[in-house]
Amino acid sequence: MKWNDFIFSKKPSHRVARHLGFWLVYCIYFWIQSWAPRKFDEFFIKETYFYAFLNLACFAPVFISTVYFFIYFLLPKTLERKKYLLFVAGFLIVYVIGTLINYFMAGIFLTHVHYSTPVEANFRRKIEFGNYNTRWGMIIATIALGIKLSKNWYQQQKENLEILKRKTKSEMQLQKARIHPELLFRSLNSIKVSIQSESSQAGSLILSFSDLLSYSLYENDKRLVLLEKEISALQHLIFLEQVNKENPIEIQMQTNGEINKQHIAPMLIVKLLEESIDLLRNQPDYYQVHLQISVESSNFNLNISFIDLDKETETDINWSSLLVNSKTRLNEYYSDDHFQIKLDKIKNKAIIKLNLRLTENHEEINEMPTINLISAYDAK
Repeated sequence: MKWNDFIFSKKPSHRVARHLGFWLVYCIYFWIQSWAPRKFDEFFIKETYFYAFLNLACFAPVFISTVYFFIYFLLPKTLERKKYLLFVAGFLIVYVIGTLINYFMAGIFLTHVHYSTPVEANFRRKIEFGNYNTRWGMIIATIALGIKLSKNWYQQQKENLEILKRKTKSEMQLQKARIHPELLFRSLNSIKVSIQSESSQAGSLILSFSDLLSYSLYENDKRLVLLEKEISALQHLIFLEQVNKENPIEIQMQTNGEINKQHIAPMLIVKLLEESIDLLRNQPDYYQVHLQISVESSNFNLNISFIDLDKETETDINWSSLLVNSKTRLNEYYSDDHFQIKLDKIKNKAIIKLNLRLTENHEEINEMPTINLISAYDAK
């Protein structure tokens, strides 16, 4: 049994083991502190340890019942509902009832204790014993209540974090899968124009559009896809954009290296190019975008070059948003030491550079998204 299961698991077997362990430790402690030899020689007689056990047997019912009354009644009925006065009232009532019960248990205990000097079981002695052992019961019940509250708080924080992680992952997957509406409208318009003009490209446009949508919807929930699938979707995107007659952007792509064995997170490059096109489309001039992809062993390098940018356009484009969104998607699957993304600016030119360590092992990818929105933007 793992420690985490022993402490937090709600399985009956784990809960029984947890409670038995708690009471075993406390009862051993209570038994030891009940040793009461009146002289050194009494450490070596069995009565010393028998009377300590008798003390435990007499007073254990109160402190055990007090603990469970605290954590299973007072906690949910008063503290969790913020009824603090009712909790104080319950606390005092338990203390009075516990003292009353232990008063009679003290009479039983004192009657059977026979050390070298007899102990008189009078009213004062019984009250002292009953009150003392009831206080111990209240102390251990309060400690157990604190443990229960701490465990509930920790579990609630853990559940909140898991909910946040799942929510973040779902939002990231939706964002990653979502193709920009303007791209859809442009593509559908291009298909419509091609069909109406009886162009030979109509069939190819429909297939490219269908494949891109299928890839974004059905491959998106996978942790990794073959790099060649990602590049194929990228080619479909470029083809759909290039066919659009109103497109002021010319896109070229060059690929070098082996792409049919390595794996990559789905929609990573596609979304980067799509968002880049969306930024440039709001600019009035004609631009060129060159993609250079190279794969060497497990190293993936992507350069997206934006050529012939004037100073006004270079200033207007929100590069930081583009890089932050890309880094957020990368952090969903890769740790920070597995990738690097940055922006280089040269005269009339901007280059987004992505270096990524590819993998052939799915387990090397993070299971949950990293909640990290630190900007990756460092303009030069």
